[in-house]
Amino acid sequence: MVKKLLGIIAVIGLIVACSNEGNRTKNNQISDETNHHDEEVEKEIFENDKNQSNSKDVVEVNETRMEIHTGSTETVIRNIEGQDQEIKVINYHITPYGIDYQLDEVFGVPEVINNQINYTSQNSGYKITLEIIEHTNLEKAVSNVQERFESEGYEESFEEGYELTHTRVAENGLIGKTQLYGDYPMKGYIAYEIDEHALVINFQYSVEGGDSMYPLLGDLRKSIHVK
Repeated sequence: MVKKLLGIIAVIGLIVACSNEGNRTKNNQISDETNHHDEEVEKEIFENDKNQSNSKDVVEVNETRMEIHTGSTETVIRNIEGQDQEIKVINYHITPYGIDYQLDEVFGVPEVINNQINYTSQNSGYKITLEIIEHTNLEKAVSNVQERFESEGYEESFEEGYELTHTRVAENGLIGKTQLYGDYPMKGYIAYEIDEHALVINFQYSVEGGDSMYPLLGDLRKSIHVK
């Protein structure tokens, strides 16, 4: 009887031992699978971070840094309201686009922000902005400017003098378009296609200042040259 009891106890002990060993093996497998999953997640995060870093590097490399260089000052003769007047203008050069132009000295030092060159004349209230739009053609550039003006509350007019017209190629050798929006203040733009980019000139002035602004813009257009 005792031997039989001892045998039963031995069998129970063996079963328990086998069960514990099985649990340990199962736990080890779960642990290994968890560690493997964690390693895969860490690897994926590392690859994503690496790709994002590379993407940022590409953007930085592809960004064109526009610079404006101020040149010499000279005097030009401009006819304003039937009278010839001597006007001091400054020569400017935009890199890396190779664009030269002249603008009146009274505008002072321009402000350059995000490929835009902003000029403001405090005395006359004139505002002129030269903007480089990269990788676009003339038609797209004009469409973008029109949408911008409309978002500001300006409406396109087809009256004589306000309609969209082509600029004169003889002025500077460039193909371009210009348009005037009649309101207070008066606004308009001139757009030129330059290689694979577009040069857009936005201008603003009071109605009373139109007699001086027209010849000023005329001289600005004539002074633009691309090297």
